Amino acid sequence: MQESLPMTLFNSRNSIHRSPLGAVADGTRVHFKITLPRNMQCSASYLLVQHPDNRIECLDMFWCGMNGNDYEWWECHFTPQKTGLYFYHFELRTSRGRSVLKKDLGGEARAGAREDWQLTVYDGAYKTPDWLAGGILYQIFPDRFASSGKAKENVPADRTLHENWLDQPDWKPNAQGIVTNSDFFGGDLKGIEEKLDYLASLGVTCIYLNPIFESHSNHRYDTANYEKIDPLLGDEEDFRSLCAAAKERNIHVLLDGVFSHTGSDSIYFNREGRYGDSGAYRSQSSPYYPWYSFRSWPNDYECWWNFITLPNVREENPAYDNYINGEDGIIRHWLEAGASGWRLDVADELPDGFIDRLNRAAKAQDENAMVLGEVWEDASNKTAYGVRRRYLLGGQLDSVMNYPVSRCNPRVSAR
Repeated sequence: MQESLPMTLFNSRNSIHRSPLGAVADGTRVHFKITLPRNMQCSASYLLVQHPDNRIECLDMFWCGMNGNDYEWWECHFTPQKTGLYFYHFELRTSRGRSVLKKDLGGEARAGAREDWQLTVYDGAYKTPDWLAGGILYQIFPDRFASSGKAKENVPADRTLHENWLDQPDWKPNAQGIVTNSDFFGGDLKGIEEKLDYLASLGVTCIYLNPIFESHSNHRYDTANYEKIDPLLGDEEDFRSLCAAAKERNIHVLLDGVFSHTGSDSIYFNREGRYGDSGAYRSQSSPYYPWYSFRSWPNDYECWWNFITLPNVREENPAYDNYINGEDGIIRHWLEAGASGWRLDVADELPDGFIDRLNRAAKAQDENAMVLGEVWEDASNKTAYGVRRRYLLGGQLDSVMNYPVSRCNPRVSAR
């Protein structure tokens, strides 16, 4: 005879035990319900909640009936009034003494477990756009998706263009031992537009474009000019045409915003001298000089993960912040041109205040604009640079790229 499995005492992913499930708006009444073996002879049960200010609240749970012949139910309600993260567990008084129930695998309760459950409470007044929910997001690396064959104008002479679409990229170091990423295959915005019917046939509802602004590498995460489409991809007219054609097919276009750093080869920094005598590297009188942090000008500066081609920007610098988030800034301009939102590269390296203002700029231009963040860890409780982030509490990110789900243990996620 097969031995019966023990009853689940509490599971945060089961609406019988916790309702409503998931994150809740501030002021929401949350119902908690645990079931305990009758032979424990529980005389008292408590829900202990740690508030965002670290204050601990102890709530009495009430006996509310039998769960079959061998188990009984205890329940209570808790109403969080403020946004933030709340952590909770259960404590019992039984015939065997004090017992503590904490989170085990799959959100289930176990005596002896060490982790509290988390209750995420967001600003109920904040509204996220609903057009991405239930849809299909299709990521496109623009240089390699499709080429229209349209003649390219104003392309820098130092770029290598492959004649054969099936060539292997130049991934090896050059004679100087440097991987330049300066070879291109010529994919462009018109090529993407020509493939929209194909994408629509797949059920795609949103295209996420890797960076499309002027840059001098094929990945384009080293922005040279946020105001211009890279000439190999086309121009602003091409972008507007793509967005309009996509909209006709109920497809949104999401842009990749790289705002924690620029390229060293850019109008803003200009280490390579491509842009004449301007730029922070060329002159301390440059209007862009305060955007960067020089330890010793010009060659010793803060850069992204120590890549000298990617100088970090000071996002809280008023001039830079206004350039990106201002009324006539980059965020609003490209939304007006037809984009439906922004995916923020390395969002955890952007200060909270900058993300706040970026969100406000996007929503001011279009209340249904999407602000999506690249966050590699659990975005609901991530700590970055010593600060607990508030991405999902309202006013910052509408959603994140959920990388942790790709690392889930199937056995755990199935529970």
